[in-house]
Amino acid sequence: MKNPNPQRGRKCKEQIKLIVISYAKERIQMEKRNFDKRICKNNAGQKKIMRYTRMFSIVFVLTFFFSAIAYAQQENSIVIATGAVVPQDTHLPAEYRFPQEYQDYAVQFLTEDGIPLCGYVLGDGEKGVTLAHANGWMVKSWLPFAEKLVEQGYQVILWEFRNNVPSGSATGDMIERWDLDVQAAAQVLRERGVKEIISMGCSYGGTATAVAAPSIPELKGLVILSSPCYNQQIDPADALSKIKVPAFFAVSTEDGQGAPGIYQREVEALYEACASSQKKIHIVEGVDHGTDMITVPEDGTLGYATFPETETQCENRKELEKQLLEFTNAIFSEVNASTSSPSVENESTLESGSNEYDMVIGDEESTEKSVSGNIIAVIIVLLILVLCGTMFLSVRHRRHLQRHRRRKRRNPPEK
Repeated sequence: MKNPNPQRGRKCKEQIKLIVISYAKERIQMEKRNFDKRICKNNAGQKKIMRYTRMFSIVFVLTFFFSAIAYAQQENSIVIATGAVVPQDTHLPAEYRFPQEYQDYAVQFLTEDGIPLCGYVLGDGEKGVTLAHANGWMVKSWLPFAEKLVEQGYQVILWEFRNNVPSGSATGDMIERWDLDVQAAAQVLRERGVKEIISMGCSYGGTATAVAAPSIPELKGLVILSSPCYNQQIDPADALSKIKVPAFFAVSTEDGQGAPGIYQREVEALYEACASSQKKIHIVEGVDHGTDMITVPEDGTLGYATFPETETQCENRKELEKQLLEFTNAIFSEVNASTSSPSVENESTLESGSNEYDMVIGDEESTEKSVSGNIIAVIIVLLILVLCGTMFLSVRHRRHLQRHRRRKRRNPPEK
């Protein structure tokens, strides 16, 4: 059936078409406006992100800078080997070798001038003792006393000095710089968590200990046995003039090969040079030298020390050993008391026979590492990851904004 009014039908179609087109345009414009609003909102968010990114970058740079300074101030470990890989004293006769049962406690470490030293670290804890042997004596000479210190709960290091196998060798004037070896031994204890140190040494090892003492921040006490006062390369008297911590000196009256009594005069000179107001000197009748003054071997074949010839000599050795242990315990216990009760005056009296002397702990503060290198590294890595994530989001949003602007220029909104 034909449409009676075809012209009217065409007009209706055109009107419907115009309505649909108009609606589509309005819809498109509305979507563009909504998109623009989202973009504006995102622009504000972008600016906020960039602002926070800049702030975070500044914080990151400052954190990295101060962390780098803290890490640079940390001392790198000087220990280069431990356990069975450390060279042993197999060149010595069996009676002079360090017992094989202690091989797991062996340690090899470097001195300030790069000399590798071999020794042993026994025990554990935050209180430590360095034991420096005499020239010509083996590291084993300190072992009986070291074992007693370990029983008391202290950490002990004893080692072979430079130019004594199996430790490395120096040349020229550095051969006699045993004081650097003592400092390195103290550093090993420091790396193992020791915060309070008593340094002991006999003969030339005691001379070197005296010279190294002012360079040990954790030093709480000093023990010198049979040590010479004069040396061409190091000056123990000058170093002792800077010592304020309690000091214990001991010597035999007839000690001195070819010149009996010479070591007594040397040790007395060191005693006079020491600036500590808490010092004591113990003089023993006889000829014993160094660790021989405190060691009573079970028999004459153990290589610890010379075997005592008389009962009196044996008793003198036991008495001096007892005094050294009491000296050590008094210092470390006084440190604990001063730490737990800062309002109490740091004084105590140690009695040994008829001798009494005050133990006043010096003002030296223990140096502690504020943050370990591993923690600093983790913090830096986390900061880098967060910064990279923030920058990635910022760049991604910026590219999204650029695509929108290009799309807007290609399809400008109709007016």
